[in-house]
Amino acid sequence: MQTRPTARAIFDDMTPQDMRDWLHVKRTWLSRKIARERAYLDRRARRGTFTPTDDAYEADQQQERDLLAFLDEMQQAVARAGGIMP
Repeated sequence: MQTRPTARAIFDDMTPQDMRDWLHVKRTWLSRKIARERAYLDRRARRGTFTPTDDAYEADQQQERDLLAFLDEMQQAVARAGGIMP
């Protein structure tokens, strides 16, 4: 099932709830993307299939996990600040 991207409010115009909702949606999307790519890479590895694109996907996985951790930190910061961000 594909979803269409929705327009995001400008950061300064976001309410605390907008921030929480946006972070939740993006974190969920990114988690699913990571899992989908990991399954793809694992299937290819089991078949013994490998191309330079696999290296790129592996590198992407590292960056995506780092971004996911950052989204987690942002969610925690929003929760601590009651949604009020600097």
